[in-house]
Amino acid sequence: MGNSDLYLFFEKQLSEWPLAAANYKKLEQVRTKDIQFNGFSFKVLYNPARAISSFAKLDPAAIATRPCFLCKKNRPDEQTSINYRDKYDILLNPYPICPIHFVVAAKNHEEQYIAGRFDEFTELAQLFPDFVVLFNGAKAGASAPDHFHFQLANKSFFQHDIDAPMPGLIKKDSFKSIDSIAVQKWLQDYFTEFNEANANIFCEYENGKWSATVFPRIKHRPNQFFTGEILISPGAIDMTGNLIVAREEDFAKINKEVLTDILNQISGRR
Repeated sequence: MGNSDLYLFFEKQLSEWPLAAANYKKLEQVRTKDIQFNGFSFKVLYNPARAISSFAKLDPAAIATRPCFLCKKNRPDEQTSINYRDKYDILLNPYPICPIHFVVAAKNHEEQYIAGRFDEFTELAQLFPDFVVLFNGAKAGASAPDHFHFQLANKSFFQHDIDAPMPGLIKKDSFKSIDSIAVQKWLQDYFTEFNEANANIFCEYENGKWSATVFPRIKHRPNQFFTGEILISPGAIDMTGNLIVAREEDFAKINKEVLTDILNQISGRR
């Protein structure tokens, strides 16, 4: 299994699933603006299709009463899958952020905790080196905190290296090694001291080397979300310098001052 399998699967899904095909086509119309921070450019993207995730109710009562969209019995008939390790289904994300976007969902309905899965995390990065593997902690952007899943996003989407420093704006910690076991140990040790529910995690593989990056989080959503001023729910991809907004009025409101405030609220350690 490798990159070519994902590309073929992607094209097949677009040919068979009109909803997904339409949403990927809409990415061509996504409006963007750049906000500069001392040489670091933060891109803001207006993507209305992401409203389903950005505005999702994530309180226990709401999660308990809605059908889980990652469970096989609740998926659309058009949404097929690639089997991985007999434990996961690789699925096309029908509400994409980037041009090629997959979800790697556990076959069983299990909570969003990555402990004990770091070998799969690094293996996915090696199997699909054209893609970044990412994980949203249950309180760090996951729109399905009740069902375990990784995501795969095409590397070419990202305008900066995932581990590129963003001093004074976003906190991150990174580790690189030619040994996947060393990367897994670094991640395991990291989360003996920090709650994984409050983290966004990335893994990449390139030229025989793995790179893992952790974005520790203080909170899931900024104050502006709860006041209704700006409905934004940053996840892993947002933390890399690609902030997704689903309402046009929010896209207009976000400037350097507002973005700095939002990121300072959610990034870092308690």
